[in-house]
Amino acid sequence: MIRTAEPVSATPTRLRAAVGVAVAGALLTAVAPALGVVEDSAPPAFTAWPLLALLALLPAGSAAFFLSRGQESTAAAALVAPAVFAVGRLLDDLQLAVGPIDASRPELLRPTSLLPPTPSAGVWLLLAGHVLLIAAGVGAMATLGAEPDVRSERASFMLPATAGIVAGIGLFTVPFTSSDALVPARGPFDSPTLPMVGGLLVTLAAPALAVLAASATTNEARKGGLLGLAAVLLALALPPIATALAADGIGPAVGPFLVLGAAVALAWPQRAAKAGAEKDKEVHDVELPGARRLHVIAGVLGLVAAAAAVAGASTDHLVLPMGLTPPTDYAARLLWPAAIATAVLAAALIAKAAVRPAFIVATATVPLAAGGALDAVFAATELSAQPGPGVWFTVASVAAAAAAAGTAALAGAVERDEVGVAGAEPPLPLIAGTMIAALLAVGAFALPVLRASDYVPIGAFGLGAGSWGLLVALVAAVVAAGVALKARADRGAALLLGAAVVTGVRALEYPLTAARAAGAVPGPGLWLAAAATAAFLVSAALRTAR
Repeated sequence: MIRTAEPVSATPTRLRAAVGVAVAGALLTAVAPALGVVEDSAPPAFTAWPLLALLALLPAGSAAFFLSRGQESTAAAALVAPAVFAVGRLLDDLQLAVGPIDASRPELLRPTSLLPPTPSAGVWLLLAGHVLLIAAGVGAMATLGAEPDVRSERASFMLPATAGIVAGIGLFTVPFTSSDALVPARGPFDSPTLPMVGGLLVTLAAPALAVLAASATTNEARKGGLLGLAAVLLALALPPIATALAADGIGPAVGPFLVLGAAVALAWPQRAAKAGAEKDKEVHDVELPGARRLHVIAGVLGLVAAAAAVAGASTDHLVLPMGLTPPTDYAARLLWPAAIATAVLAAALIAKAAVRPAFIVATATVPLAAGGALDAVFAATELSAQPGPGVWFTVASVAAAAAAAGTAALAGAVERDEVGVAGAEPPLPLIAGTMIAALLAVGAFALPVLRASDYVPIGAFGLGAGSWGLLVALVAAVVAAGVALKARADRGAALLLGAAVVTGVRALEYPLTAARAAGAVPGPGLWLAAAATAAFLVSAALRTAR
């Protein structure tokens, strides 16, 4: 009897080819920074190529690892995000070839004069690597056919979608601050045409890919898509953070930390899952006990943020030349109420008090206070002053507060997944009171809390660090007001109390910092902040009333 060989599926072969092409592209993008993208006239701001090489190899290496384990769908999905982002990064890196002086990429080159540097072979290797990653992604997507939906019922795209939006916001902002005129700090809209288009594509790709990966029809594809996106976001977040830490004249910005937090959030669900888990019960056993641990972690991070804020308020933010005594830092005084509010709620959270929603909202007081302090530092460093230790404590407080808020929000998602959502329609008096409080909050942050003839207040809709602090606090208060109307009564009341803490800290800015300007008088923002605080407290009382 003659036996005929069974036909071999072409899918594994095509996937192996796609992974091989992705690895080749990753190797090219890893080697390019080591060779240099321009001639020696504009070397990198620091030795960044080891970090860049590791980050370049991470997505393709992950796909190769999953393929070696026989997880074909996971390997294919892990190549989608690197390919999509490679389109935007290709346009961004083309600027290195057509006009490197305008690229503003200190991890790759730092101009020392207005003479344009000459592109070198590293640029072409970088561009070729992006092209290969795009080709690999197209080949990998061709192997992801339509498959039946076999996801766990507990799979949700709420956390990935939120992380994608946060990443998009971070990618849209400036990656660093700079006091060097030859290394301008630019967001996508401030960049030349090629980086602008590439930056906008990357910004839009982050939330879109997060939702797409989270809605995959199999757990394997979902895992690969989320981890691939997390790896790419990590590669976008770490270089500007490392540059800010290692290079003179370049400081940190909020955006990369948002992207870094989003990458951690996207990878977080995968770390809890067992590689060989096949039953939902096994996944449940890992996830269900996590709510309490997440509360404790969030509380500890909140205490760390509060301690760092106290250290930031207690130490010098400026170091003047020739041993001169730095001026009184009035702006940093606002860190004290922010630290107290965060520490009290963090301790209550650890003690199992039902303050998680209030804690999440109240952490916005840390960037609110830190923004004003850092804004004053950035202005002073343009006049030959140097950042003092208080700056790093303040930056650390913002990072810890963001991590605490994200962890507490994750705990809330786990809690809602366990007990469900049972919100009731809010009564008209509550709706009216909450909306009034939200409108008052908008005025409180949009208008100055103090006025003086020689004082220029920070606006909530500018581009400085102080503006970002005001904007974060405003968004936190307004979003808390909206969510409180649909949340359960106790959770809604806690959200409104957290919003009252935020507007209360805003109101404290006048008595704590008015001495910074001669003849200072209360501005309209002070009275609106006080009124918003009262309105939020009244709304919280209405939310708990029957």
